[in-house]
Amino acid sequence: MKKEDFLRYVDHFNNKRYDDIVSYFASDITVEYYDNALDPTSPARTLHGPQAFIENYKKLHENVVEVLEVRDYISDDEYLFVELWTEFHAFNDMEASPARPALRKGETMIMTNFILYNLEGGKMKRIRIAHWRNHSPEEAKYKG
Repeated sequence: MKKEDFLRYVDHFNNKRYDDIVSYFASDITVEYYDNALDPTSPARTLHGPQAFIENYKKLHENVVEVLEVRDYISDDEYLFVELWTEFHAFNDMEASPARPALRKGETMIMTNFILYNLEGGKMKRIRIAHWRNHSPEEAKYKG
């Protein structure tokens, strides 16, 4: 996948165009999260299929504005690897999960994640999200 194509995908994500986002997915996509990295007793979370992705992110975006920024990017015909700066700006209270603390209305959480995408036929087949580092809310770039 060319970088300009991926940047369009990120633009769709940042603007909550879910149908456009999942047009980049294979019909049997899986999205794997790092949820149990901090608590191995918690089950790891995996989404199966485009509809599960849409439902997951619609629910999340009921409470936060999520903004992605592409940093490093490496791609060939089979794999795409990207460093994403990710900001979460809460406009409602959000409960904690095994992967992140609770966010209260008005709070900001910023992190860097590394994401590995397996590509098949030009579509995203498998996405693995690995958390690398949290950043200070003062570093937020999104001003809404």
